[in-house]
Amino acid sequence: MRARRRGAWSTIVCLVLVVLGAGTPLDDTVHDLTFRHLVSHEARLTANGFTLLGTTEAGAGLLAALTVASYRTADAALWRASVGGLAGLVLGGLASQLVKHAACRARPRLVEGWGVGAPGSPSDPDRVGFFHWPCFARWRYPSFPSGHATTAVTVAAALVAVAPERRALWLAIAAGVAASRVILNAHFLSDALAGGLLGWWAGQAGLWLVDRYRPRLGRVVPPPRPLAAGAAVPGGEARTPVP
Repeated sequence: MRARRRGAWSTIVCLVLVVLGAGTPLDDTVHDLTFRHLVSHEARLTANGFTLLGTTEAGAGLLAALTVASYRTADAALWRASVGGLAGLVLGGLASQLVKHAACRARPRLVEGWGVGAPGSPSDPDRVGFFHWPCFARWRYPSFPSGHATTAVTVAAALVAVAPERRALWLAIAAGVAASRVILNAHFLSDALAGGLLGWWAGQAGLWLVDRYRPRLGRVVPPPRPLAAGAAVPGGEARTPVP
């Protein structure tokens, strides 16, 4: 109950920050302060490392490896978390792309004087803001929400399900991925927060799908393999088959 209450309050706070960031100058202020006081060569190197952890390839690869490990060890809890995480990545990826191309928000690097990339003209009305349709195949505009943050938090939700005692670690790594997108001038703060919220919901939806449809799939996780006739039992003598 305490965990649910804490999660609900965290969601409310993030939603408030997303609304404030997207609808007020808060995004611009945070971005400006970040590039004035935080961004350095070392910060960019660290951010590049965290960004790699938020790629779809890294997230899907990790969860796929955990799925194989859970199948070989007959670990039902790990199987639920890894398969649910993979389902969450699919859901989160699709939802993220839909929102990106509906919001069609300009990336921060279009704002003159911020970070890297070709700056936009100060008189260009399309350099910031939302709803610059059509934005398909225009990499400068699908900024909201952050896909890397969505992926990272989806994976974190799966890992929290199987190892809740390390919840702070998984969420800290996901937060590092989200922060890296701001430091690398790829997203605003509200983009990263919205991606994180979407990723958490996608992760929980993936786990729900596994719980919902696992009984219909039968025994997916195999039971421990029986010992062959004459095989040595750990701590005992060889086992003989029972007629």
